[in-house]
Amino acid sequence: MEAGRGGRRSLIHGYGVARRASWLELFFDLVFVVAVLRLGQRLVDDPTAHGVLVFAGLISAIWWLWFSFSYFADLFDDDRPPSRLAQLTAMLGVLALAASLPGEAAANASRFAVIYALLLALLTAMYVVVGWLDVEAREFCWWNAAGFLAAAGLWCGSLLVSPPVQYGIWGVALVVNATIAGPLAYALVGRAPTQKSHMPERFGLFTIVVLGEAVLSVANGIDATGWRGVSVVIGIGGFVIASGVWWVYFIATFDSEAGNRALRAGRQAVVRSYLYAYGHLLVYAAIVTAGVAVELAAEEAGAHRGPGQDVAGRLLGGSQLAMIVGCVIIYRGISLSVSRRVALAQAGVGLVALVVALGGLPPLVAVWLSAVAWVVLTVVEQHAASLRSR
Repeated sequence: MEAGRGGRRSLIHGYGVARRASWLELFFDLVFVVAVLRLGQRLVDDPTAHGVLVFAGLISAIWWLWFSFSYFADLFDDDRPPSRLAQLTAMLGVLALAASLPGEAAANASRFAVIYALLLALLTAMYVVVGWLDVEAREFCWWNAAGFLAAAGLWCGSLLVSPPVQYGIWGVALVVNATIAGPLAYALVGRAPTQKSHMPERFGLFTIVVLGEAVLSVANGIDATGWRGVSVVIGIGGFVIASGVWWVYFIATFDSEAGNRALRAGRQAVVRSYLYAYGHLLVYAAIVTAGVAVELAAEEAGAHRGPGQDVAGRLLGGSQLAMIVGCVIIYRGISLSVSRRVALAQAGVGLVALVVALGGLPPLVAVWLSAVAWVVLTVVEQHAASLRSR
């Protein structure tokens, strides 16, 4: 903590050279594994355009909760019992959300909305309490509390209508929340917080969560076909894709000081860094979708289905395009420039993704064409990272 005006102690994290995720934060991430796994299974059960749209909306809502509680901890969490109890309560709420995601979304839509609104109300209360106790963070806390309270009201208001209008209100609530309790708060407050941030590590840990779900989907696809040879080869290709994503994210481009550098660079850099934060949502959704696509590809190949039933190819190609777009947004958020070779390799993955999505290729060819593209991107990114380190 830092000393504020008049010798008061601020609750904003401002100590130490570096921060690491606490045991509670790791436990917190583990609870979200349940939600991500259930969302992935929903997409397996309904890989149609409607299913993809529902998946995109629900993973956005789940991720926003994870980000919101994680960022509050990045700012204020001092690991005292009240803070622990607040996060444990949030974890229980997330488990309830995960349990309200059955095969048919409409069946539990009202329950989902009520639980979500309560979790946003909890965040509102957390910011109000800290704003009341800490004059240094008060204005920033009021803005965040207003954003979460407005969103909670919209989620409650959605109970008055039926789907699909209800889902539209959820989307509006997410946009309002992410705008006010985020870049708008930083842009308008008189005194913005400058904590020692460990959010890049938190994003990295959540990347591991979704990669784990993708790898599990690959295993499920192999097991569902009784370990047929073609399904095993497709599964290996899926693991190569997941490994390429891991390599590019953690070895070539991960920057543990991205958050602190933005905070030191001033308000404009902090506002721009929300591109870095929000771009991760696209990457996470793409990773889960890619895992589901490989699972479906293994099942398609094992069942000897024809190209006309190539749901897996469309999902896989679309997920790869989304992943590349997400990476570009993340790079922009932290002002990370890439070499021409890296840009061409990224464009190559995007081109392959279009071919996979639209070409009606056999599942084996689609998966391994994507895998080769990721191997090439990994080699190019690693070479560029080695040159930067020198």
